[in-house]
Amino acid sequence: NNKKLILFENKYNEAIDKYNSGELNNAILLLDECVNLDSTNANSYFFLSKCYYDLKLKNKYLNNINRALSLDSLNIIYISEIGNYYRSITKYDSANFYYDKIIENFPDFSDVFYWKSLINIKNSVYTSALDNMNKALNIEEKDYFFNERAGIYRKQKNFNKALSDYKTCLKINNQSSLFYNNIASLYKLLNILDSSLYFYNKSITLDKANKISFNNRGEVLLEQGDVENAEKDFKKSLKIDSSYVYALNNLSVCFYKRNELDKTINLLNKCIEIQPDFVTALLNRGIYFQETRDEKRACNDWLRASELGSNLAKKFIRNDCY
Repeated sequence: NNKKLILFENKYNEAIDKYNSGELNNAILLLDECVNLDSTNANSYFFLSKCYYDLKLKNKYLNNINRALSLDSLNIIYISEIGNYYRSITKYDSANFYYDKIIENFPDFSDVFYWKSLINIKNSVYTSALDNMNKALNIEEKDYFFNERAGIYRKQKNFNKALSDYKTCLKINNQSSLFYNNIASLYKLLNILDSSLYFYNKSITLDKANKISFNNRGEVLLEQGDVENAEKDFKKSLKIDSSYVYALNNLSVCFYKRNELDKTINLLNKCIEIQPDFVTALLNRGIYFQETRDEKRACNDWLRASELGSNLAKKFIRNDCY
C-alpha cells in the first residue's frame, strides 16, 4: 500500500507538471494512471476535467468535473469551476444552481456574489447586479469589485458614484492601466476632455500595449480637432492589433476629414469584412457612398445598420432613400 501511495503521488505530481507546461495529452495519460491506482481521489478527476476543458472536449470535461464533485461534493474549487463553466456558455440557471450551493455552504465567499452580479449585468438586470456586487463588497473590498460596480452605476447614469468607485480602485491598485482608462472614458462620456486626456495618458504610461487607451485617446483628440495626433494614436492602436475595428473605423474618419476618400473606403471595407455587424462602420460607409453619389449602396448599408438597431440609420433611410 505504501508503494502504491508513493507511485500515485509521483504520477500525480508529474501529471500536474505536464499540465502546467501545456503537455495536456501527457498529463491525461498520467492522470488516467492515477485513477487506476486510486479511483477515489477527486483531484485526479478534477485535473482531468481541466485538461479536457483546455482541449475543448466538453463532454469529457463535464464527465470528469462531475466525477470529482461526486467524490467531494462541497469542494468550493470544484463547485466554482463548474458554475463558471456554465456562466461562460450562458447557461445561467445552471451556473446559479452551483453559485447558490456555494452561498449556502460558504456564505463569506465574496467572489460568488461577484459572479452572480456578472450574470445580472449580462441580462441587463442592474438593480440585482448592484445588490449582488454590494454583497461581495460587504464581505471583501477588491479592486475589481469596485470596478464592476462603477460599470453598473454608469449603466444607471449615476456618474458621480461611478467616478468614486473608479477612484477607489486606484487607491487599492494605482498600477492598473485599466482603471485609469475607465476613469478617462467616463470623463470622455461627460465631455470633460482635458481630464479624459490626462487619465488616458496615465493609462498608456502604465501599458504601452493598450490598444484601447490609444484608440480612445485618439477619439478625444479627434473631438478636439487635433486630427494629426488622433491619427497617430489610431495607428499605434492598429500596430498593437491590426484587426481592431474601432481604430480602423476611427482612422477612416481622419482620412475622410482630409478628403482622402480611397483610404477611407479601404479602411471601412476592412472593418466590415472583419466585423459585418459593426454598425458605426456601416453608417460611415453609407455616408461615403452618398458622398460619391452611389445612393443604392449607401441605402443598403443603412438598411443593414437599421436592422441591427440603429435609429440614426433609420433616419438616414427616411431622409435619403426612396
